[in-house]
Amino acid sequence: NFAHIVDDFEMQVTHVIRGSEYIASTPKYLSLYEALKITPPILAHVPHIMAPSGNKKLGKRDGAKSVTEYQSEGILPEAMLNFLAQLGWNDGTEQEIFSKAELIEKFSLDRVQKSGARFDEQRLIWLNGQWIRSLSLDDLYSRCQSFWGEEAKNADESYKKRVLELAQDRLKTLQDLPKLTSYFFVEPEINTELIDGNKQLRKLTDDERRGLLSIARQEFEKITDWTPETIQNCLNQLLETTGQKPGILFSLVRIVTTWAPFSPQLNDTLALIGKEKTLQRIDNYLQK
Repeated sequence: NFAHIVDDFEMQVTHVIRGSEYIASTPKYLSLYEALKITPPILAHVPHIMAPSGNKKLGKRDGAKSVTEYQSEGILPEAMLNFLAQLGWNDGTEQEIFSKAELIEKFSLDRVQKSGARFDEQRLIWLNGQWIRSLSLDDLYSRCQSFWGEEAKNADESYKKRVLELAQDRLKTLQDLPKLTSYFFVEPEINTELIDGNKQLRKLTDDERRGLLSIARQEFEKITDWTPETIQNCLNQLLETTGQKPGILFSLVRIVTTWAPFSPQLNDTLALIGKEKTLQRIDNYLQK
């Protein structure tokens, strides 16, 4: 205790903010300040961070991690700061996203709650997604260097930026990058469970699905200028030609060309995959 007090005095500390477990030792601190004839700093105690269940203090058995672990999982520093600042504190408004400057301006000990704050990792991930979407493409790209999948390591930088631009709105953590983008770099494995598990596509027979894909392939092949605009025009025309709903036709084309549970907007995705690969992936399914 004595060393802490001397250290705080030498460093001209004005506020000592500690966990609530230190309330019991506060009288000892104040007695030492008085004995040393030192004006004590403002002493404040914040509530415990509680486990997700809310009935005990957060510990490793509850999934507690270090900040560096979260960093390695693709949590941004801005999101972590935003999240931690709101554990047991709010500014009295509905605002949820706070920059560092805003926190410095608005934070007040008067609004720190007395009861423990439940650690909600899903909220941290949600906040992280919001922060990812707020970054410029260049800033996000610089932060993603260690998160690309092996298949993207040697890809062209400009192409990777285009891929990242499409994926940005769907990223919740930087660690999500490989699973959301791998099909842009390598041929995905056919996974018919994605079709079988789709409520809309299950309504069609295998022959009906193959028939729709054959028509789509024929129309795609006619496109001479492969751009998001021309692809979208073709997709719209296919809806009229086949009489199908977007939930069926677009889902079928998306799954067969990406073999992923979700993707960015279909026309943008196909434009970036390229005409040749799009046709080849449809063929791969039709020929299996």
